[in-house]
Amino acid sequence: MANFAININAVVNLPPSQIGRFDLILDFNEVYAFTVANFTTDTIPPYIDPEGDPLFSVQITSLPATGALTLSAVPVTLNQVISEADITAGNLVYTADVGETAGYSEVFTFDVADSGSLTMSGLGTGQVSVVADAAVNQPPSVVGDGDETIDYGQTLVFTRAMFTTSTTPPYADPEGDAALDLKITALPVDGDIKLNGINVVVNAVIPFASIDAGLLTYVPDLVDTDGDLETFTFEIADAGSGQFVG
Repeated sequence: MANFAININAVVNLPPSQIGRFDLILDFNEVYAFTVANFTTDTIPPYIDPEGDPLFSVQITSLPATGALTLSAVPVTLNQVISEADITAGNLVYTADVGETAGYSEVFTFDVADSGSLTMSGLGTGQVSVVADAAVNQPPSVVGDGDETIDYGQTLVFTRAMFTTSTTPPYADPEGDAALDLKITALPVDGDIKLNGINVVVNAVIPFASIDAGLLTYVPDLVDTDGDLETFTFEIADAGSGQFVG
């Protein structure tokens, strides 16, 4: 009996033929969890594999110098290989450096392997370009209500504490910045608020330096002899942001 032999050549599954750059723009102190798309469809140019095989793993070929790159909260090491499953689970994370308040930019590099060949591309074009924005100084987070009692005819000399530490609740600022300026947004009906002896007008801005010098006062209306409750409203700007909050 005669035999007919058919020789079938092996197919060599090729590694990825194209990988590119991913631009990552972060807020100050932001924590970012990478996705598979960040290493494939989001890159310029996008990931391409000759057989159309999906991403299998990512190798970190150089590390960021400023921010922190971690896998499940453990620092990534040079040439460490991270699986697609770990990336999909959100375990690969970049944390912007909180110490760099002026903002910064940096680059780290990567290579990828596809699920068919399980081989890194070796292209050297995989790159993550990071831009971390500068810190934005926040305005005061708490400006509380003040309360003082004076005798008939008495002039009240305001202090910094009356608008900050003695208020309910006390003044607070996210960065711990001191109170810089006071703005009077509404005046009392009776009596006058004066700065260095001159009547304050609505929306006047008074530096706390002037308050520290004892120049901001409330002078009651002497016509009112029966006692009274007078109120006015104010806002405070901190030394860091310069933004008023009331």
